[in-house]
Amino acid sequence: MKKQHLTLIAISLLIIGILFIAGCNQTTNQQTCNKPYILVGTSCCLDQNDNSICDTDETSILPPETNFLTYDNSAYGIRITYPSNWEKEEKSTGMVIVEFFSPKESVSDAITENLNVVIEDLSAQPMTLNEYTNLSIKNIKLYFTDVNMIDSSATTLGGNSAHKVVYTANMGQYNGKFMQVYTIRNNKAYVITYTAQPSTYSYYLDIINQMINSFEII
Repeated sequence: MKKQHLTLIAISLLIIGILFIAGCNQTTNQQTCNKPYILVGTSCCLDQNDNSICDTDETSILPPETNFLTYDNSAYGIRITYPSNWEKEEKSTGMVIVEFFSPKESVSDAITENLNVVIEDLSAQPMTLNEYTNLSIKNIKLYFTDVNMIDSSATTLGGNSAHKVVYTANMGQYNGKFMQVYTIRNNKAYVITYTAQPSTYSYYLDIINQMINSFEII
């Protein structure tokens, strides 16, 4: 199945969710599958838990024990750990510094869960964490549809006061569940975003929390 790479970016607070989604709308004359079946290639397979993975391809309900590596970026002054079996992709332009992609779980895996780190320069328009939060929630509701805000609460990131938002939302035909944790330091916003399909969001949540808790501004 061919993956489509969709990056969702909102202005000011970057709402970044990177979804790798297999083509769903097929041309006419191609086989269609009714739930609980999904189309894989040219045939249907059973997907009783509605996670876009064939039941026969699923080997476990929890991620295996994970070894972590450390990502250091001295140019931007950040450090974060990530699973050794995740793909790391550094960016040379824009505000996205690095992205980490989970391993594909099966041949029918429709979405690759991912975490990215963004640094946004606020020196032209300094703002408090509370102001940044208000603007971010406003932009989420502006750039997405069917937004369901699940959590908006204070937290910490890299030893700094921070804020966390968790929400589900649609952009076009795509549906995602997002967690963003961000802080402001020296007129820079440090934003970490986790993106997943709602049905698989919890699968890597322990790993994601470990990655977020390891984040440092150095």
